[in-house]
Amino acid sequence: MYKSFDEIINDGGSLAGSSVVAAAADRETLAALKMAFERGLGHALLTGREKIIAPIAEEFGVADKCEILDAESEVEAVKRAVAAARDGCADVLMNGAADAPVLMRAALDRECGLRCGRTVSYLAVMEIPNEGHLSFCSDGAFIVAPTLDQKKHILRNALKAIHALGYEHVNVACIAAGERIDRKIPSAADAAALVAAWRAGEFDDLPCTCTIEGPMSVDVAASSKTAERRGIKSVIAGKADLLLAPNIECGSALCRTLVCYCGAKFAGVALGARVPIALSMPSDDAETRFRGAAIACAAAAGR
Repeated sequence: MYKSFDEIINDGGSLAGSSVVAAAADRETLAALKMAFERGLGHALLTGREKIIAPIAEEFGVADKCEILDAESEVEAVKRAVAAARDGCADVLMNGAADAPVLMRAALDRECGLRCGRTVSYLAVMEIPNEGHLSFCSDGAFIVAPTLDQKKHILRNALKAIHALGYEHVNVACIAAGERIDRKIPSAADAAALVAAWRAGEFDDLPCTCTIEGPMSVDVAASSKTAERRGIKSVIAGKADLLLAPNIECGSALCRTLVCYCGAKFAGVALGARVPIALSMPSDDAETRFRGAAIACAAAAGR
């Protein structure tokens, strides 16, 4: 079980033999792929302007492990990358220098994209200072106001990916404003329904076991002492692995707060498409992009 990004970086077992296609590759993407090649990545397909990509690949010493599909524009590069992933040419898709919304728009195209009948959701993976383990949150990027059925799919996607990182059991906290079950508060009602579904064995077919509790506020999920002081009986308080957000605002705010105010390391991956999609921001450095690719490769290997 990986407890830190350093363990993933130093192990790299999930990268062995994998193939990545990156849209509109740039220096940081190539630097990330160089790190991946050093840890077992098998092949990379780069889409974008060949006259820009080729010299960088030569500079980083990875030209012999990369194939370049020339594309003059970002949109064309994204379309070629998505098509390559759809045709089975890669285990993982990366956005490289392309904007994440542009890539996801192409990936989710109903005719030419990577949909395969499952709900596509976003999993944030974070290493919070002094916590001693990885933390997960879903979905803070794609589904604005998920229904109960969508939350079940989000949970399934996340648990499968987390299991691929070595977790045999996952503690899940269904986040809400508080612990009181109020049918007038959708997040509380959905959390209670998810717990009932778990108790009924609805998630027993997954490759890992889990404990689901909720509704639960973030402070209780983060601290067993808070739970004790408030008289809340919980077996996962202070030990939650996955925070299941009630909506996109909560998930996004939670992740951004941990990154911006707490200094958490971060990586994000889209799950539920034909291949996992490692997503990064234009400002992300090579190590952040590599973390996303490594997690996406692990998720691909665990499908």
